[in-house]
This record gives sequence, structure tokens and C-alpha cells, in this order.
Amino acid sequence: MEETKKKFNWKTAVIIVMAGLLLFCMARINDMSDEIATLQNALSNCEHRISNMDSNISSIYNNVDEMLKKEASLLSNVDYTLGELNTENHTVPVTVKLTPKSLTDDTQMTMKVDGQTISFERNGNEFTATFSVGMFLAFNDYPMLNIVDDGATKTELLESVELTTLYTRYLPNVYAYVTPFDEFKNGKLEIDGTLQFDAKPTTADGAVSITKVELVTVKNKQEVARTDITDTVKADHNHVPVQATYDAQYGDEFCIYIVAEDSLGYTHKVPAYYWHEVDEHTSEAVTPVDDGTEIYDKNGKLLTGGY
Repeated sequence: MEETKKKFNWKTAVIIVMAGLLLFCMARINDMSDEIATLQNALSNCEHRISNMDSNISSIYNNVDEMLKKEASLLSNVDYTLGELNTENHTVPVTVKLTPKSLTDDTQMTMKVDGQTISFERNGNEFTATFSVGMFLAFNDYPMLNIVDDGATKTELLESVELTTLYTRYLPNVYAYVTPFDEFKNGKLEIDGTLQFDAKPTTADGAVSITKVELVTVKNKQEVARTDITDTVKADHNHVPVQATYDAQYGDEFCIYIVAEDSLGYTHKVPAYYWHEVDEHTSEAVTPVDDGTEIYDKNGKLLTGGY
């Protein structure tokens, strides 16, 4: 009976020790969880502070850069205004007013932009020029100013006179995306997706509406389907069903475009879906990038964009 009692006490001791170890481990785990949470909060605070420091440094750099540009500039004042779009020749009237920091009675100014050399008229210390510039002027194609004084010519790039890609101010920004749910089998490509469509002005200047929207499917650069979805888009532009089945084989390329006409007569062709299955091991089903958008005039002439 005494042996049984000793055996019982040994088991009890082991259980008590294990229970104590378990409680100790749970306490340590809890402490470590608190420490990890503290470290995570500290890390988050550090990241936030670093982000703020980056923003402050960037702001300081931009301010210094702006101050240096103003200091180095030949001009004390730059101002320009844009007029109404001319849809016949796709140009925008522009009036630029400049005031040089120093001038004489013989000071003259000219400016090169969009393939033109523009002369300024002087009125006291201010120089003014009115001209028209193409709405589709290439990005970063800034005007180059020439100041002639006492036989010497000084030049300055007028980055603050933003005349590039003016069409983004006057025409709608058309967005289209087809969520692809496709299946290729037995020589057939089955598309069962959803179109998300949007069209709005990039700036307040572009009060132009979309009057017609078509869904166009192109196979190997040949149009195979065209559907007017204007009413459907107006009802719900975020959930337009796209369902179709086409004969297909390895190597074929399919692209779905949105062709939208605006109230000024311009046509916007926006790639919304692309499919290309090279072989049974390699396939591509992606949405083309936004810069594939093409804009045409009312006569079908390509004005900008495309791959």
C-alpha cells in the first residue's frame, strides 16, 4: 500500500510540474505577444515618421527647385489662357503674357511651339502673343522662348506654359475594361465577361458627352462583331455583360474594343480585352494598357494614340 502511495505522489508531482511549465509558457507567450505588438507599433511609428520625413524632404526639394527656377528665369511673370476648341482643325487659341526681369527699348521676344515661330507684341514692360496650337501636341513639347536684346539672344524653356496633350482638357477620358472569363476548347473561344465603362472630362474645361458606344471584336486584325451598347451603358455602365463564342485556334489573337463617339464628333477607340493562346502550354488573356487608346476625327483620320 505504501508503494502505491509513493507511485501516486510521483505522478501527481509530474502533473503539477507540467501544469506549472504550461502556465509559465503561456505567460511567456503572452508577454512575447505583448512585446511583438509593442515592436510592431514602434515599427509602424518609425515607418510613419520615415514617410513624413520623405514627404518633407520631397516638399523641401520641390520648393528649392522652384525657387532656383524662378531665380534663374529670365521672366518675372508668366501668364497664359486657353480659348475654345476649334473642332475643324483641332486647335486651341492661346494667349501668353510675359514680363522679363530686365529689358531695354530694343528688347524683342519670339517663341517656338508646335512648329511655329510666334512673335510677341510689347505693351510697356509686358509682352503678349495670341496664337493657336494643336490639341494633340506631344507630351513635354514645351514652348521655347527667345529674348533678343542688344544683339544677344537668350533662351528659356517655358515649362509653366502647359500646351501639351490639350485634348485631355477638352475631350472625355474614356475608360473600358472587360473582366475576362474565357474558355478555349474544341476550336471555340467562349467569352463570358463583364464590361466596366466610364467616360468623364479630365478637367472642368471638357464638358463633352458620349453619344454612342459600340462593342467591337477583332480577330487577327479583322473585325468579326460590332454591337451598339449605348442604351445598355447608359442604364448601368459598370456591369455590361459581354458574352460571345468564336471559332479559334492556337495562334489567333482576339481584341475587344470600345468605340465611343462624343458630342464634338471625335471617336475614341479603347482596347478593353485581349486574348492570345500560342499553344496548349502558353496563353495570354490580359487587358491592354490605357495608352492604347486611339482618337479619330469625324472623317476617320487617326489623330493620336495607338500601339
